Amino acid sequence: MKGGSRATTDVSGYPPVSNESKRYIVGPAVELRLPLGFAVEFDALYRRFGYAQSSSSCCTTGTTRERANSWEFPIIAKYRFSERGLHPFLGVGYDPRTVQGTDFSSGVYNLGLPGGPQYFSGQTSTAYAVTHGLVVSGGFDLGVRHLQISPELRYVHWTQPFLNQYGPDGHRIQSSQNEVFVLFGLMWR
Repeated sequence: MKGGSRATTDVSGYPPVSNESKRYIVGPAVELRLPLGFAVEFDALYRRFGYAQSSSSCCTTGTTRERANSWEFPIIAKYRFSERGLHPFLGVGYDPRTVQGTDFSSGVYNLGLPGGPQYFSGQTSTAYAVTHGLVVSGGFDLGVRHLQISPELRYVHWTQPFLNQYGPDGHRIQSSQNEVFVLFGLMWR
């Protein structure tokens, strides 16, 4: 198992966005040990993405909310240094990510215009294109018999934001291209 917390924000925008994503990230991990201190790690990490944004103009006011499930599947090549006690490691790898969810919109338009206000609401399924990331990680292993605990600091640079919306009225919402995670691995060896 691997789990932890996001240390950076994952969405920004204008007007300001209320980040409603969960900070946790969690999932199964498998590591294949190779000779000479090398290893390859495979993860399947889940996290919950979400935001809310309100906007208004002379005649319209509305709120957009999104809730989505994000799955990342990093493949990381690792090298362990041979130190006594602690076993520090460095890793580099590739991380594909898929995000799918639901976008909720509601509001009112024609405020103050003849015919009176018109209310609207709706929801749309979202399935973003797969994005790709470069992973750099570092940490150390602590072993007690067959149990291995691995604190880790992981940086991911995404080649593009999965969410990148610009509206005609100047609003924008964008997911972060740079993220930092503090993770803890718990593995049986």
